[in-house]
Amino acid sequence: MTFVGAKEAQTLKGSGDNGNVSSPPIDSREPHLVSDNFDIDIVIKVLNATIFSPIFVIFLPITFLSQTHSGHPAFILSCIWTGLICFIGIWNHIDRVYRSGGTWLFAPEKLKWDEQIVLITGGGSGIGALLAETLAMRNVSVVVLTKDPPKFETDNENIYTYICDVSDYKSVEAVAEKVREEVGDPTIIVNNAGVVKGKLLLDLTEEDVKDTFGSNTLAHFWILKAFLPSLLRQNHGHIITMSSVMGVVGAAQMTDYCASKAALISLNQSLRFELDNRYRTPNIRTTLLLPSFISTTSLFSKTVLPASRLFNFFCPPLQSHQVVKVIIDNLDSRESRIIRLPFYTNLARVINDSVGVVPSWMRDLLQRIAGADHAMKEYGPKPDAVQRLAIGRQSRPSAD
Repeated sequence: MTFVGAKEAQTLKGSGDNGNVSSPPIDSREPHLVSDNFDIDIVIKVLNATIFSPIFVIFLPITFLSQTHSGHPAFILSCIWTGLICFIGIWNHIDRVYRSGGTWLFAPEKLKWDEQIVLITGGGSGIGALLAETLAMRNVSVVVLTKDPPKFETDNENIYTYICDVSDYKSVEAVAEKVREEVGDPTIIVNNAGVVKGKLLLDLTEEDVKDTFGSNTLAHFWILKAFLPSLLRQNHGHIITMSSVMGVVGAAQMTDYCASKAALISLNQSLRFELDNRYRTPNIRTTLLLPSFISTTSLFSKTVLPASRLFNFFCPPLQSHQVVKVIIDNLDSRESRIIRLPFYTNLARVINDSVGVVPSWMRDLLQRIAGADHAMKEYGPKPDAVQRLAIGRQSRPSAD
């Protein structure tokens, strides 16, 4: 483990979840407003701002009453709809107030960015690098931990880059001492580092499994053990846990990745209980991100998904800047949240095996439509375990 000073080696945008992946070519196409940007998430945003918004629907009964009479079906239905939407809005408001320690009428005080030190793991490229650069331009002190030296340099002196293998506890302990001495105690922790192998279970080596769980799961524990004590002393801070929708629903050729991300969901929930009920520090917020695959990172650059416009409408790919914007907005609001991106990932809440609401045939049908079990076919060795099995069967002499 070595230290790279802020002026000598700092980060700019890359393309992966951690520092050991390369940058894909930049897509220079001019976006087309309809085919590139219009998807179900846009529709949901419009609906949430109109017919699903309490502020909007409260005027519907008044509008219908001005045109009809109090016994008209349109007025009665508008009253029922308004009551339902307002009830859901109040329900969600109570939940938000409870999670974030606000008041009934006022949201929590906005974050004072000039007082924050943000620690980002896997910040050598991709989402981590873009987040670091964006925050640094706001004059926020950003500490980046990356396994390999960043592939780009920046003159922004608000970024402090440390070379550290976050899957190794001793390396994290050592770099934590340097961070505290040279920058200060982080107030925001973004556990973002991660790797993808994309191999069938029988193709995974012992080192593959150790690397996946070391980077995707154990690194979260080591970072928290090193930096959580300072947050507890201040009773203030925010912990961002980057999991994945693949931690909720599985897919072929992703056994190690899905299992490592599923562990983070339990980690986030258990940590929340510890902060609230044992440490008595509710002002330390926790946010769990469950995004789908991110098309602008090289972690999933070879993923193969259906290319139809209908599929892209209902299951649009994510881009790094969308995730970064959501993270910053959430930090700014100081709310503990579970964030699912894009909208279709909410479906995973009911089709996973632990809930068991959706019948198996429907779950498997959705899996086939999404092409999830063949999305990683470009990864792994060739021939892979399936192909080797097929070759073995063909070469086996028939028993007559």
